[in-house]
Amino acid sequence: MTKRTRVFLLASAGVVAAVLATGFVARAGVAIVDSNLTDELAYVPATAQMVAYADIRQVMNSPFHDRFRQLQGNGPVTTDSLEARTGIKFDRDVDRVLFASMGTAETPTAADRALVIARGRFDPVRIESLMREQGAQVDQYRGKRLVSIKDASHDAALAFAEPGLLLFGAREGVRGALDAKAGGAAGIKANGEFMALVDGVDEGTAWSVAKFDSISDRAPLPSAVVGQLPPINWLAASGRIDSGLHGLVRAEARDEQSAQNLRDVVQGFLSLARLQSSRDPAYKGMLDSVMLNAQGKSVSLSFDLTPAVLDVLSSQGGAVRRR
Repeated sequence: MTKRTRVFLLASAGVVAAVLATGFVARAGVAIVDSNLTDELAYVPATAQMVAYADIRQVMNSPFHDRFRQLQGNGPVTTDSLEARTGIKFDRDVDRVLFASMGTAETPTAADRALVIARGRFDPVRIESLMREQGAQVDQYRGKRLVSIKDASHDAALAFAEPGLLLFGAREGVRGALDAKAGGAAGIKANGEFMALVDGVDEGTAWSVAKFDSISDRAPLPSAVVGQLPPINWLAASGRIDSGLHGLVRAEARDEQSAQNLRDVVQGFLSLARLQSSRDPAYKGMLDSVMLNAQGKSVSLSFDLTPAVLDVLSSQGGAVRRR
């Protein structure tokens, strides 16, 4: 299998893996949609360019967990990360997390100021005390205690919006989340197009819905692949975890003709990959599982990452890191 073809195939898997990575690497700075999660979406401002969700408990309790950690590696704990500022560890304290980015490719600074909405088991007194030791100030905003560290170099804030539910991010981002919940600013739930996409991917252990131009210049989509794609407005992804990963990637094209063109591009890569898959037997199961569909402006691709493929990816990732 050629490097170009392999990169294209793994890009789709990477989209879903990136969703799962939200739960593990959110410390670096940043279930199904039931009534509780719908409440959590109420904190997401309408300006969000990307929203991702992960059921951390399901991920941590799955056989997939160890393999994914091998692929993901250990990211740094930056000074404004949730773990560094609060002592909260995702794999220990968080049950599920919603992650929202208000930035675009043209505004990388705003993109880095993401909002984390986490539900779990927290000790507010201990967490606030730790942040105070780092110079945090406490004030009230919309009836909530807002603990924030903001100076020329740092901008991190936390609020316990509900028992067991915290908001973490830049100070203005946390205030914006409280505004959205209180009805003082528009929320993402009023965006019918966004919510329709959520309804289409909400059966996964993790999912993501994003405006395509907000992620097209970032991993895991290679620029060589993006350059060949017809105009895309939205990208949604979902992953269901057991011993492997059952993934779904859905693209909303600009119009029906763009959707058909996108389907043709993807089908061409898949056909080439299937011709070459005999050279890489570990990928054959993944290729055999791929289903490509197009309906109206939507194009969807589903696939399975089997334990065998994950083992190959783990070994390749380790080889890359050792170089």
